[in-house]
Amino acid sequence: MRWLPAILALSALPGAAQARSPEALACAIKAAPPQLDDRLADVVLAADPDKDKPATDALQALVDRCADDQFLNAKERSAYFEYTLGRMARDALDVRLADERISAGLIDRALDIGPGNANNPAEKVTAGDLRRVSMALAEAGTDPAKVTPVGWGLIKAWIVATAQMMTGQRAFD
Repeated sequence: MRWLPAILALSALPGAAQARSPEALACAIKAAPPQLDDRLADVVLAADPDKDKPATDALQALVDRCADDQFLNAKERSAYFEYTLGRMARDALDVRLADERISAGLIDRALDIGPGNANNPAEKVTAGDLRRVSMALAEAGTDPAKVTPVGWGLIKAWIVATAQMMTGQRAFD
């Protein structure tokens, strides 16, 4: 058992392979100023990282501060930025979806995305994704034809933000 302290010491070294704790992943989110999540949701909705450059710059500064505290390398920092952007956008989009009477959980279940689901990597939102969400809405008693263009935009942004969040998180697992 004399080797146990050495293994424990090695596992604590920066760069040691280990999944990040929920607290570590939440570092930048907890430090974020009010409304940053809404501004980042607008960035995801616009599908344009330059939509609100001050918001993404503010997020980068938060991520960098937390990454320094956690001894993250460049690849991990990039993944942490992607995770945090997706997570914060999802937080704001969840509220907006609810305002449109669309369940974020329904989207997650229809596409098997989000925490605890398969989260197959995707490059973009497909017609098949939207068809599955449409069928799930119908099964839940919501006529998909009555979903507004704003609602469909929010659904697409939710899917994108979820992919960003899960891709970033996967880099730590």
